[in-house]
Amino acid sequence: MSLSSTASVSFRIGARDPLAAECADLTCQTADLLADPAVVSVIVFASIAVFAAFAYIADASSHVREERRRVVDERDAFEEFTDRLRRVTPRESGTTAEPAGHGAVRLAGFPPDSADPPDDGLVQTREAYRETVMSVPHYAEEYDDSFPMSVAEELGEDVARAIQTEDRLPPALRTTLLDRGQSAAQARERLLSAVDAELAELESSNARLERVERTRNNLEAHLAEGRSKPSFDALVDVWRSLGDLEKSCEEVVSDRQELLRDPPFTRRTERDPDFYAYLYEGLEGPRHPVLATVAEVVDHIRSDRRTLEDRIARID
Repeated sequence: MSLSSTASVSFRIGARDPLAAECADLTCQTADLLADPAVVSVIVFASIAVFAAFAYIADASSHVREERRRVVDERDAFEEFTDRLRRVTPRESGTTAEPAGHGAVRLAGFPPDSADPPDDGLVQTREAYRETVMSVPHYAEEYDDSFPMSVAEELGEDVARAIQTEDRLPPALRTTLLDRGQSAAQARERLLSAVDAELAELESSNARLERVERTRNNLEAHLAEGRSKPSFDALVDVWRSLGDLEKSCEEVVSDRQELLRDPPFTRRTERDPDFYAYLYEGLEGPRHPVLATVAEVVDHIRSDRRTLEDRIARID
């Protein structure tokens, strides 16, 4: 997740490299993807069946489901944090500062005016944050922030200063914490919807490409059924049908490119990563799993068409 420079809430998804620019043409897509070692490793060994390419989408789906679990955990953690905060009673004080934007806040490193220890409300607030937001299962692996850094990233630097330096929990600070905690939970909810949309798209693309591959296999079986020498017309019909399958693959590419250009979740600031760069960061294999699978399927279709062209040319 990333932090905006303002006091508004922005969820953190890490500084990740954006996806490479995409080609709009299927030939360009195929050429680029075939340069990817993860794709070439499958194509080089012709004995490996094309269904191995569908592992790209399967792996991507598994990866996205894991990210979905993390987003759910974070959403639930912020909801629990705000629920616990509602049960904390704030302490009125004529000398307690408010978060930036509402009044002056003591600078970090300067002690409060009173030598008294923090009141229970402030202690409970800090404990609630640590026991919810900072206790999600993946926190150490993905963030590993200190308490002040985490609060600053998630709820704003002004709140981080106030919650660290105040000696009590004033109503204004509690209200700000509630508002921003709710905003953080809502941001995860929006991200969750986008992640679910991507999972649905992966499933849809996989189903479309599997239909293409089944049809290709059926065409090969049709030529082999009961005839050692298919007629010229039969070979041409299959050749044309394979061309139609390639067009179906082009449609999958076109639809995927549209999503890459217009993702279901938009960045809040320029510092935030692209949705797909965030989502597929850490994925082993091609960073464009759908396009890599299309490249594999199209490679086999074109190979079949070249074989048929040679057979047609040899017919007397």
